[in-house]
Amino acid sequence: MLCSHCQKNEATHTLEDEGGKPLSLCDECFERLGAAAGYFGSDPGFLVTFLQPKEDEGHACPVCGTALADYARTGLLGCAACYETFREQLRPTVRRIHGKTIHTGKHPLGDGKLYELLDERKRLRGELERAVREKRMKDAERLNRDIRDISRMLYYDDFGGEE
Repeated sequence: MLCSHCQKNEATHTLEDEGGKPLSLCDECFERLGAAAGYFGSDPGFLVTFLQPKEDEGHACPVCGTALADYARTGLLGCAACYETFREQLRPTVRRIHGKTIHTGKHPLGDGKLYELLDERKRLRGELERAVREKRMKDAERLNRDIRDISRMLYYDDFGGEE
């Protein structure tokens, strides 16, 4: 019996998908997919749905030529342009794995107030420079006061500084 994933090698391992249908995998596919199964528990249905070919198997990346069927078979994309080319097909998989599809960046644990204040102070400094260049002194004074207020909050009030 051939591997139901790659259709090339002899199947040596058998799993069941969500519907109880047997899924036969060769050693290579089982080794590659078995590591993913460790993250998602013993539910092989995840692997089946993650790697099933989509209906648009003929679609290929214009840069590297990787077809959607290649991605479905290997779980790997060929280049950075593949992410844009297969955006709609990848979105459900990325959402299922990561829980979201928009990168929000990394911040240390906490409520993020410190980073919001730092970002606001940086934005205000840019506005202050523009106001000084354009000789808008009243705006520059107001912006300078706002920057000092934020700096006080950062270094003395809320974040453990000394008074």
